[in-house]
Amino acid sequence: MFTLHNLTPPRVVLDLPAPMYHATQAMSAGGLKRMAQSPAHFFGAQLDPERPPPSDPTPAMAAGTLFHCALFEPDQVAQRYVVRPDDIDARTKVGKAWIAEQSSIVIDAQQLRVAHRQAAAVRALPEIGPLLSSGIGEASAFWLDPETGELCKCRPDWVTPAGHDGVILIDGKTGIDVSPGGFPRAVANFGYHHAAAWYTDGYQAASGREVLAYVFACTESAYPHAAAAYMLSEDDIERARVHNRAMLNLYAECKRTGVWPGYPPQVQLIELPRWAR
Repeated sequence: MFTLHNLTPPRVVLDLPAPMYHATQAMSAGGLKRMAQSPAHFFGAQLDPERPPPSDPTPAMAAGTLFHCALFEPDQVAQRYVVRPDDIDARTKVGKAWIAEQSSIVIDAQQLRVAHRQAAAVRALPEIGPLLSSGIGEASAFWLDPETGELCKCRPDWVTPAGHDGVILIDGKTGIDVSPGGFPRAVANFGYHHAAAWYTDGYQAASGREVLAYVFACTESAYPHAAAAYMLSEDDIERARVHNRAMLNLYAECKRTGVWPGYPPQVQLIELPRWAR
């Protein structure tokens, strides 16, 4: 497991393999999201020694990972993925045996075409293409929270130098609807605003460089893979910071006490949501 090589954070580590980053026990944006569901969910997913092995990624998750590789690490696509030949039927015994022999992730030609089209659509955005022409992808940032002393981490998709000593962070997203009306719903549903605040504050703390902007570079899953770029208002980022602070403080308290509560144990009165009434 990566241990920061006995060097005290803050620091940014380049070229750290993703499995080593994820194996490092530190609070992350995903961890905050689990804490918001309940501390018991966080403990069950990340700390419980009896937790089951992680499930395989869903098709949507796998497609998103392929898109990220095509957009931010295009030189790695051929290293991480292998295209299944058309004459290999994955449903047959021979096809399953062929897949089992592969050391890379097996995809079909259409999946690769989609990922390349999505990446091209994002790069064609006039304000995003230039930002992707320089910078670094998948840099791992670590820092200590000054209030709780907890080790924290983030791993921005892309970091572009900007200004005298600043950076712009780019977050690649895929979705069913990334229109100006549709993407904000995804932000709210999946907590992207909490991640934006966490990455902005965290990378700044780890690198000592001011994060001038956090930009969502989005493309749709379905053809023609329309693309768009968005930033959140400072008010939304500030509200997300308040949430992140509350969850990080709760995490520190649960670690201190060893108590990871779930949902309230008492019987609760509930009401149907407004739309159902």
